[in-house]
Amino acid sequence: MEQADWIKVAKKLRFEQGKSWTETAHEMKPFFPDLDEKQIWEKIRSALRRTAEYTEAQQREEEKTQPEPKPQRVDVVQNFEPAVTPSTWRGQRTIRFGLMGDTQINSKFTQLTYLHDFYDACEDAGITDVYHTGDMDEGEQMRPGHQYECYTQGADDHVAEIVKVYPKRDGITTHFITGNHDASILRRCGYNIGTTIAAERPDMRYLGQDCALVQLTPNCSMLLMHPWDGTAYAISYKSQKIAESLQGGEKPNILAIGHYHKLEYLPYRNIHIFQTGTFQAQTPFMRGKSIAAMMGGWILEITVDASGTITSLVQRLIPYYRAIRDDYKNFSNW
Repeated sequence: MEQADWIKVAKKLRFEQGKSWTETAHEMKPFFPDLDEKQIWEKIRSALRRTAEYTEAQQREEEKTQPEPKPQRVDVVQNFEPAVTPSTWRGQRTIRFGLMGDTQINSKFTQLTYLHDFYDACEDAGITDVYHTGDMDEGEQMRPGHQYECYTQGADDHVAEIVKVYPKRDGITTHFITGNHDASILRRCGYNIGTTIAAERPDMRYLGQDCALVQLTPNCSMLLMHPWDGTAYAISYKSQKIAESLQGGEKPNILAIGHYHKLEYLPYRNIHIFQTGTFQAQTPFMRGKSIAAMMGGWILEITVDASGTITSLVQRLIPYYRAIRDDYKNFSNW
């Protein structure tokens, strides 16, 4: 492709649609498959700076407001130092998005029918962004005999299945972190499935391992978190303890917690806390540990003022009560 062609696309994204440099680089990835996003970012920014649309005033303003993207950090151990996803807020006061997690795809107990139904509900509601709090995949060898609960084996087959069956809806982007089940593959063979999934599905954006901080507006943030510890005796206990552990200056406006497979909304310490549920039925392991699986997800509508304060929050729960036995087989011919 000639330079003029991709510059034309980049100009439309940056100057007509108002996307940030980072977002423009992300969407230009198909034009430069051999470059990482930072290299693409540098290439298109250098080219567009020479165009008439980019004035000196714009350049000065961009340099003040647009941080350079940091390289993605991937650890074999837990990572609770979140990368920050900057805001694309342009003055809107009402924000609507989906919130869910723990799909555990490749588990014989995953509920793909309900997962697709949830995305249908998001599409009907006009949602454009869904945030996933980790454990996209069931992982491998989490404990002795765990492999017999999976309907595929091996990292490549796990990724191929996710790319194939995860819901794809026009206009919806899924922003996801990876959790402890996803990291089981990273620990065993150094393979981060998050980056591969995002590379093969342009509608899925990988935010990092274990946690990510999303700036919904310049002053309103949401922390996605996937802890690694065990379940608690009460549904709200983990939410409270996590909120209490956050330092005052580091508290997000919204805290979205995966891992525990629970659905909960708890306003506490001026944080709107959500446990994001699961799309996996109760497994034999969970049954033996007396751990319930609360299936479903959330659709949120928040109103934010200029200071970042959430002045109104409406949560809509999309729950599912009865597990579909061997539901993964309904998608075997996709």
